[in-house]
Amino acid sequence: MESRDAVLDALKKGKRLTSVITGMQYTLIAGKLHSRHGDKTDWRESGLQFDNPPSWLNLRE
Repeated sequence: MESRDAVLDALKKGKRLTSVITGMQYTLIAGKLHSRHGDKTDWRESGLQFDNPPSWLNLRE
């Protein structure tokens, strides 16, 4: 995605974002960021903060 704000806006709209590097998916659940591997069904709270460009540049819808 282009920016940290674009990532946060997409997540707030209920979109699931996927890292093209790791295959991890990210979504908001009860206002908290959660992640899972693409082949798993369980979501876990994520510590990812999107504080630097590599953490959002590789995310896609």
